[in-house]
Amino acid sequence: MASFTQTGSLASIGSNRTSLWSQLEEISSTARWLDILVFSVVLGFGMLHFFAYQRTADYYFDDVFYVDAGRSLLHHGYYGINGHVETNQPPGLPALLALLSFAGITGHAAFLRVMAVCETLGLLFAYELFRRQVPRVVAASICILLVSSQVFFSLATRTIFPSYPYFLTTMLALLVARKFESSIGRGSRIIWGAALTLLIAISMMFASAAMAFLGAIALSVGSLFLRDRRLALARAKMYLPVFLIALVVQGIWMVQKPAPLEWPLPGYPHSYLAQLAVKSGNEPELGMATLSDIPVRILKNAADDSILLSQALLRRWVDVAWMSLLVTGPIVLIAVGWAFSVWRWRGGLQDWYFAGYALIYLLWPWKMEPRFFLPIMPLACLYMWQGGRALVLLAKERTRFLGVVWYPVAVVLAISSWFWMHGTWIGSHMTHAGLQDESSFAVWVISAALAVRMLWAESAWQQSSARFSDWFSRPIAASSINPRKLLQFLGILTVSYLVLIGLTSQVSLARTNLDSSSPVNNSSDVTAAEWINSNTEPGAVIMARHVPIVYHFAERKLVWFPPSANAAMLYEGIKKHNVNYIITASRRINYYLPPEDDGMAALLSAYPDAFELVHQTPTFRVFRVIAEKSQKQEPSQGLTY
Repeated sequence: MASFTQTGSLASIGSNRTSLWSQLEEISSTARWLDILVFSVVLGFGMLHFFAYQRTADYYFDDVFYVDAGRSLLHHGYYGINGHVETNQPPGLPALLALLSFAGITGHAAFLRVMAVCETLGLLFAYELFRRQVPRVVAASICILLVSSQVFFSLATRTIFPSYPYFLTTMLALLVARKFESSIGRGSRIIWGAALTLLIAISMMFASAAMAFLGAIALSVGSLFLRDRRLALARAKMYLPVFLIALVVQGIWMVQKPAPLEWPLPGYPHSYLAQLAVKSGNEPELGMATLSDIPVRILKNAADDSILLSQALLRRWVDVAWMSLLVTGPIVLIAVGWAFSVWRWRGGLQDWYFAGYALIYLLWPWKMEPRFFLPIMPLACLYMWQGGRALVLLAKERTRFLGVVWYPVAVVLAISSWFWMHGTWIGSHMTHAGLQDESSFAVWVISAALAVRMLWAESAWQQSSARFSDWFSRPIAASSINPRKLLQFLGILTVSYLVLIGLTSQVSLARTNLDSSSPVNNSSDVTAAEWINSNTEPGAVIMARHVPIVYHFAERKLVWFPPSANAAMLYEGIKKHNVNYIITASRRINYYLPPEDDGMAALLSAYPDAFELVHQTPTFRVFRVIAEKSQKQEPSQGLTY
């Protein structure tokens, strides 16, 4: 069996000129035109996103928080809204919006266009980063497939979140880090080091997850000691100022005194570290997490990210079953690709940053959203490619090892897929995906059979593999068709087809954005807040679930309607904060659970004379708090907990 050392098979992958990798590198070296094509396509989609933004008159999502917080910074000198200083979400995006407003760039349309610009530049920098690590055709495919996806379009044209500015600064930071590490002269090193420090600090102000850079610096230098201590010491001296300045920036933000709490509930708006301790951030009344909840949370978040990635790349709905090929497949490839990259290079800044960022959100107790995964989605695609390469190499060089590791995994996946397809106790209450289930089962069975052959016929497998590789590299007899070239052509054709499908879907979404009557251009919270603005006294105190939206449109003091059906707690809070009106809105999807309708129902049952329904529509209700009567009320027995 071939050796598997650092200078062995994996490290020598670039020396095999007959490999697929070498063929792709050969194409890359003579295809500079591909750079122009990639820039043109990404810029073309970026222009579509720039002009196809959501045509709402104002902000219809909670992203209005960043806008109003920016106005507060600009006009009142404090970071926050509703009279409360914000101590959880970093001020980077509000500061950027305030700076743009000061320069005369303001309004919903302008800020959405800023998101499209950040998205486009971020993907161009990602391409520049990736083409230095993988063949240009691979780097191009990743960036073009993502920019043509519905996920990237929807976020860039409908919401103003830190995701895209953060994506831009982190991709540029990773690119600058390569220049910093390869710099020779003292002046060049100072310039690149200063640029890297600034980019990391800015990223931290966009999202606290950028603290992954701190761990990445420490781990990349530490792992380098295993290979070259002298180089590791030199690298540590280089990165020490960057690390210390970034640490100070993060420390200054984190040591702020937290804002006082309105409600005695765990999770939000406690600090991020405190939020990690709850079972579910979306449903805090489930209580605190136990050790057994952590693995379940990690697997669920990983599956959610994998589903999003498959949907973004393949332009189709993906089965939510964890044993699906399109769920487990990307997870396995990314894990193998990351491990391969770390083993080969002892882990660089990029590898450890990806791992740190991914770990933060794998531990995140909230429902995973595309904006959380988006900043590292291109890196995930890169590691998927690396994972495919590593599996091919392992099948050739460490055949028995791969068979031993994969066989039990494939058997478990195959059995689970069988139960899933036949609606037995594993997920019988869920919807099946037809062909996805069947193809997943077939792949797991076939891969298990191949693993058995690797275990019991290693020499025969390697001989067959060598013959296949030789056949794959030569033209077919009596024909000039080269199987390798044919595969490359089919790959390019597939990517082109997926990009065309993506363009079609984005044009459809653009029509929705431009249609003022579409669901995305309407909000029950906005309508309710506008009613409050027109029908209540300016000094009224309002209780509502989505504070940023209602505060923006109602222009009244807001109290958060917490996700709880505890009537006694809610009632005490209403009295404490002198609430005058309560809004309950009906939504297709509730971010927090239980919905405020459930909390209001509990209040009405426990204190029937304390509230008066003053306005009702199919999408929202407004209740007035009758203070004189409510103070005399006692809760009904058995309705609180």
